[in-house]
Amino acid sequence: MSKNKFISIIIFLNIFSCKNLEEKFSLNGTITVEGVKDLALASGFISGDFYDYKFNKEVTKVYNKRFEIEGEMNVPHAFYFITNTGGISGLFFLDEVEQTLLIDTLSMNITPKVINSKTNDEYLYKYLPRTEKLTERDEILKSQWNDSISDLKKEQIRNGRRKIREKKDEVLLNYVKEYPSSVVAMWLIARNFTIYGFKEIYHTAYSHLSFNLKETYCGKALESKLKIASITSIHGILPDAFLKEYQGVSKSISFKELPSRYTLVDFWASNCEPCIKQFPALKELYETTDRNYFDIIAISTDSERTAENWERIIQDKTLTWNQFLDENGDFSKKLMINAVPANFLLDNNGKILLKNFSVEELKNFLSTNQKKV
Repeated sequence: MSKNKFISIIIFLNIFSCKNLEEKFSLNGTITVEGVKDLALASGFISGDFYDYKFNKEVTKVYNKRFEIEGEMNVPHAFYFITNTGGISGLFFLDEVEQTLLIDTLSMNITPKVINSKTNDEYLYKYLPRTEKLTERDEILKSQWNDSISDLKKEQIRNGRRKIREKKDEVLLNYVKEYPSSVVAMWLIARNFTIYGFKEIYHTAYSHLSFNLKETYCGKALESKLKIASITSIHGILPDAFLKEYQGVSKSISFKELPSRYTLVDFWASNCEPCIKQFPALKELYETTDRNYFDIIAISTDSERTAENWERIIQDKTLTWNQFLDENGDFSKKLMINAVPANFLLDNNGKILLKNFSVEELKNFLSTNQKKV
């Protein structure tokens, strides 16, 4: 990985802040993974909106396999390590104290052991054992996926993994109820909310957090973001958006009154392989349905820098449905869409009927409801 690319990833993943920080922390580490010359602490899969910390430097040099990071934060924070080799560690926690650790393997499935971090110990030895069997089952399902398996098998894997995520959400909710003052629980709500978007169970879990946690920077940001994103719950209505039309100008889009009985709002990006892979199936569905019954509004999360790639894919794939660009990401951020593909199915009044579903699930829904007409 080039140095410039590494720096850009770190800047993208971290939001640095200096809001009345007082508590200092340090991390003295040893990393024996080959090729690692630079590393950084990053928010990774948790939105930077929830973070309030600062470091002495953005990127830390590794000398003789050793490194040191210093900074300030008022409460324990959740982090990932990202290195110049492209390696990413599992989630771990740092406290506002002096800490040490050894990294001999870089894997998103392995949580680094941090000496003198009580918060990380809680995560490793109290929380993770509750999800261990679910994680093992999820890994088995993931290993069964490849492009050559049948659509039925893919749907079975998707449904199986979805049910596992739901069970993990229940584990988290029960953990918060048992330990309302757990910083680990607060950060896990923030992580799941970032990855999967708004779910009522995250709002319920947040409500069980202690008053002191709700008063932290992360706690207040969670409350605000959950409230805003609650509009994306089932039966909610998407707000108006200001988007750039493909080969057109930027304009306001309303989702409240739609001409079709059902409308798919599909968020994608030009660098999203799963998004692009589903286009043939979407194209077939679009071409075999009447516009009075079903339509598509596609919204790309590409930046102005990658807008040419967005336009090229639309042309190359001959995507004939409505295409818009969320140039600055304002609309996506408002809905807490931090990963694509993401989607919603709306009725003609704009009410959300389904969210984050596969094309196969969409086909089944449209087929079943068409028979009721």
